[in-house]
Amino acid sequence: MIYLIAIKPKFMKTTNINTGSLLFMLFAIVLSTYSCIKDDNCGPKYGTYEFVLPFELSPAQSVFHIGDTITISSSIENPIYDRETKTKYQLDSFKFYLTTTIFDMDTNLIDFQYLDHFKLLIDSSYSYFVFNYNSGASDLNCQYNYKNNTYSIQYKLIPKKTGHFFFSQWSGINYFGGNQHFSGQCDKADIDAKIYMNGRNDNNFHLMNEAENYHYKTWNKHKEKYLDNGGYCFKVIE
Repeated sequence: MIYLIAIKPKFMKTTNINTGSLLFMLFAIVLSTYSCIKDDNCGPKYGTYEFVLPFELSPAQSVFHIGDTITISSSIENPIYDRETKTKYQLDSFKFYLTTTIFDMDTNLIDFQYLDHFKLLIDSSYSYFVFNYNSGASDLNCQYNYKNNTYSIQYKLIPKKTGHFFFSQWSGINYFGGNQHFSGQCDKADIDAKIYMNGRNDNNFHLMNEAENYHYKTWNKHKEKYLDNGGYCFKVIE
């Protein structure tokens, strides 16, 4: 615990700073120092756990044909690695939710999800739903299965349309998962996950620059975001 004692020597000149302002400044200094402190027993007191969820997209190629099968899968054995604390944590029956979007980079619209340009094949054992927006956009929301101390998920996509596509996944833990906790978690730290596709490789990032929509060419400044969200670019031809 940190104590602050304000002492006014006899030779100190009187200023116009009131007591409230002085206390506020002292409190701000203490808070900024305290927020950087880490608790060795549970990781960061403030901030966010960023659990790493490795995925594989196969075959890992840049060009597919209409009718080809693209498999997206993940299998992770407990404990799960957190890249913020560089520690593995035992997460039993944790609810890892994911949102999958596929952007058509050849349209005039920005960030428009075209999951319906692909046929989705996913086993009924998974908890999932396809969300359809009023605009006509759609994305896939699904949850890992947990069995024998292992988290797993797999689904397949079959292209139905030619074009340049940007595949992306991100965590829905906070949005769909509610207020989840695990043993050893700091009370004031949030929980999130990052998707590492194919070992967090480049995943055809250069295809952003071949898109007809100029918006995607500006992503050259956002490659880290691309890699943290399971980014993968590919072309579909006849």
